[in-house]
Amino acid sequence: MHLRRTTADKASVKISVLASIALSNLFSKKLRTGLTVFGIAIGIGAIFFLLSFGIGLQHLVTNEVIGNQSIKTIDVSSPNSKILKIDDIAVERIKDISNVNELGKAYYYPGSYKISNSESDSIVYGIDTGYQNLTYLNLVAGKLLAPESSNDSVIINKAALEAIGLGKKPTDIIGKKVEVIVPLTKVDEKLDTLKKEFTVLGVIDSGSGSEVFLPASVFRDKGVPYLSQLKVGAVKVDDVQKIRSQIESFGFETTSPVDTIQEINQVFKFLNFILIGFGSIGMIVAVLGMFNTLTISLLERTKEIGLMVALGARSIDMRRLFVFEALFLSFMGSVLGIFGAYILGRIFNALMNVLASQRGVQNKFELFAYPPLIVLGMLLFMTLVGLLVVYLPARRAERINPIDALRRE
Repeated sequence: MHLRRTTADKASVKISVLASIALSNLFSKKLRTGLTVFGIAIGIGAIFFLLSFGIGLQHLVTNEVIGNQSIKTIDVSSPNSKILKIDDIAVERIKDISNVNELGKAYYYPGSYKISNSESDSIVYGIDTGYQNLTYLNLVAGKLLAPESSNDSVIINKAALEAIGLGKKPTDIIGKKVEVIVPLTKVDEKLDTLKKEFTVLGVIDSGSGSEVFLPASVFRDKGVPYLSQLKVGAVKVDDVQKIRSQIESFGFETTSPVDTIQEINQVFKFLNFILIGFGSIGMIVAVLGMFNTLTISLLERTKEIGLMVALGARSIDMRRLFVFEALFLSFMGSVLGIFGAYILGRIFNALMNVLASQRGVQNKFELFAYPPLIVLGMLLFMTLVGLLVVYLPARRAERINPIDALRRE
């Protein structure tokens, strides 16, 4: 009695053998495979290039707007300083809020400064170490104010030095005397004008406006009872919103870098979708090319598939064979596209930096960002696309009747 061997009884073809056959099939048609891989590379490269550009531009804008401010800080001000003032009582109430890590006190008023025979207007700040800790001050020469610094020390920014022609060598100004004048009578008629000589302790780079920073105790000693601003540091970013709500319940206004970041992220979320949409045009062409390649490969090898099934291979092995081919095409195209987009991005970024430096921009910048998760996401995305594209050809390969296939000439 003869036993009929069913498909389920057949031995499975090893994965390594199927992978070897798939690679051999692809490389036997070098031109077709090359064009398909190139099409995939163009599609995935376009998406990766535009997406990395969008993310890099988002980081650049965020850094320019936020600078090095901590996103865990909250700026507190009074909407009407004549009615609601940031006094010692208000400071203590805010200090008692849970998860408040540090407080920074600041006074600021319009004034002027004089070095040697040169004089100019500026904003004069009175800050304590807490405010200094919560605010990024880009030190370029000397040192910052410290608790042990005397009330005769002062920090000045580069813009203030440039306004009087002394900005070329900031180190030369360290230790020099500067006279600061602040007409406090405009703040309160009972107060006297602040006119005092200070020693320059450090120079910072804080923008284009002239700024002078004194110890907060100088204004306190002159009898200024109310702060112009209070900076609050939270323990965690998640605590910022809760702390802000409690401070605003006291009647004060609050701002935080978190607001700006959220607005920037909202804008770039839509921009990234638009950029991905443009890149997807090339991806559609690549998908059609891959589908065409796999379909033609199936038609050309129908007899070969029938012979393999007749010799003992299972129908499911034929499906796996085409899945392997699709995955190889997807992987090779993705790697080539991502690498090409990365090289193109580096070249474009270098050219933009050269053009910017010719126009006076000294700091280098990055227009592209390449987070590892984006690279991994692109590879996984293309793998999924490959599996979807190969579904119909693989299903047809699995259903080929070996007898009908072998009858073909």
